[in-house]
Amino acid sequence: MAVIKKAGSSTTGEIIVPAGVAEFIRKIVTRREFLQYTGVAGVGVATFSLIGCGSSSTADSTPRQVFVANSQGMIVAEPSRCVGCRRCELTCSDTNDGKSQPSIARIKVGRNYNVGPSGPTLGIARQEGIWGNHRIVQDVCHQCPHPVPCQLSCPHGAIQVVPPVNARVVVAAKCQGCGICTKACPWAMPSLDGPVDGANTKATKCLLCQACVNACPAGALKYVAWQDLTKSFPPRQAVPASIQLAADVKDTCNKCH
Repeated sequence: MAVIKKAGSSTTGEIIVPAGVAEFIRKIVTRREFLQYTGVAGVGVATFSLIGCGSSSTADSTPRQVFVANSQGMIVAEPSRCVGCRRCELTCSDTNDGKSQPSIARIKVGRNYNVGPSGPTLGIARQEGIWGNHRIVQDVCHQCPHPVPCQLSCPHGAIQVVPPVNARVVVAAKCQGCGICTKACPWAMPSLDGPVDGANTKATKCLLCQACVNACPAGALKYVAWQDLTKSFPPRQAVPASIQLAADVKDTCNKCH
């Protein structure tokens, strides 16, 4: 994972963030603290407590975020402009992880390169991918609204919402590399970086750094104001019922949803 530094740092492979955000990522954040960071008044705190969307405790008695604010931005892709160079993947992993490893990029093009997201099917010439209609599909994180599948499924509370853009961010210090988030995302966007069952394995996902947008030579990626597009994209994988919601938040979320 890239080291997150305050603004002013210039070491290669570091993510430059505004002062205070790096400390926010590393600290344990309660729901009350999160609401204060995002400017929600005390009325909002009382409302979510009354309807049952409060924070439960994990195994180590650390309060975790349950209700989270929507993201302020998102990355969208235009497949008709994509030339399949995969420079976005290389730039993503180099910027965030300090290594050119497309398999752990937060944007995913390679898995759709040949036959598209549907995989090999009959009538492949009518399907997406270079073996079909030559249309390359870029998969991007949708920055899901609450309830956020990857965030709620993490048993270690390692995925948190970080101001000012409210990106859903993997906090490396808390991630245990279990891979549950990779199975909880309907679009399989989180990846694991590290050896299988390795102690240093960490999950990775988009934190809206926009490095891929800036690197795309064809203008096929844009950073725009957030909107809920989760209903516009069919799921890529079936999410096991056992990890759709973490045990410590399932009861409270059911009261709201």
